[in-house]
Amino acid sequence: MKKRTIAIMAACMMLPMAISAQENKEEKDKAATSEEFKGQWFISVGAGPQLLIGDDDEKGSFGDRISPALNVSVGKWLMPGLGFRLEYSGLSAKGWGYGNGGYITGDMNDQYLYKEKFNYMNLHVDALVDLTNMIGGYREDRIYRAIPFVGIGLVHRFDADVHGDKKTFFGINMGYQNKFRLAKNWDFNLEANALLMNDYFDSKVEGINMDALINVTAGFTYKFNGRKPKAQWAENEVSSAEMAAIRNDLNDQIARNKALEEDMEDKVAAEKARNKALADELAAEKDRRKAAEAAEARKTVSPRTIFFNINEATISPKEKVNIRYVAEQIKANPNRKFTVTGYADNATGTPEFNQKLTQQRAEAVYNMLVNDYGVNKDQLEIIAKGGADNMYESNELNRVVIVE
Repeated sequence: MKKRTIAIMAACMMLPMAISAQENKEEKDKAATSEEFKGQWFISVGAGPQLLIGDDDEKGSFGDRISPALNVSVGKWLMPGLGFRLEYSGLSAKGWGYGNGGYITGDMNDQYLYKEKFNYMNLHVDALVDLTNMIGGYREDRIYRAIPFVGIGLVHRFDADVHGDKKTFFGINMGYQNKFRLAKNWDFNLEANALLMNDYFDSKVEGINMDALINVTAGFTYKFNGRKPKAQWAENEVSSAEMAAIRNDLNDQIARNKALEEDMEDKVAAEKARNKALADELAAEKDRRKAAEAAEARKTVSPRTIFFNINEATISPKEKVNIRYVAEQIKANPNRKFTVTGYADNATGTPEFNQKLTQQRAEAVYNMLVNDYGVNKDQLEIIAKGGADNMYESNELNRVVIVE
């Protein structure tokens, strides 16, 4: 039974699809765009069947639960998509029970159920949302409008139950109105409404936690003075030409952004190339400086020779000049190490004698560099070559100490 009720409401809500499909773009362009919005008052009346959903009602005949419903309302559209109404709805409600309710009538049937009937009234305020005007803009000659609503109010039972109660309850209304234009001032309404309220509405408390009334009504609306509200939404609509201009501006901006990005990428690439060229040039300059320094070092710290007389390790006065020059060059290069190598000709003396002699010659030079001229001894290393193979053809030239 509940499924059939839901199906009735769903059928009402499907009507927008059939009507909206018939409206085309040319009709939409007729939307009002100039007058100031002033609102619009209306009155409506409707009637139809309603169904009580209470405790034990689903156990009886569905047809005997149907009762008449009447809706009378007055309201105002504050703007094309939003309005309100004050509505009276009611008449009578019918249901079924096991005799534990306050409104049983007639005799018990073969399922041990009694019919129930009582009169009620629902006075409520609803907020109306015109989805069609909100989405498509206001148009006076629109054939169909889809209007969901929700509201709150009071529900009163006129008839006292067996306990003498005439109860008033708080209720919540929600539903969906299909509005069809008949003339400038007249609309036809097809509306589905659900009223939710206290479980004691049918004078029974058992089973489900609330009672409800669902009605489907058909009726008419009269719009006073035939005044058509002018929608701010319509004023903000964008024409196809304006939309094309916006798209063109957007495309131009995208193209400019892309050009800026490409230009920036080129600048970044050029800057990277310049930085690389500078780095290469700096590295080349460092290499040139190192080469120049090495050449200068080789030029200024070339090997120096100190000559000795045959079978002697004593430094002559004239050789002291060479030793002083060597000392100056060694101190000018504190990070370098130098060797002091003693030699003797192999034509004179035994190998043992020559080995000792070359050691003495190297030590003589070493001592003069350190003691007389202040050379750092850690920069010096003594080597004795003994009677090595002659480096030169003349024996006199082979009696030497070389510092390098």
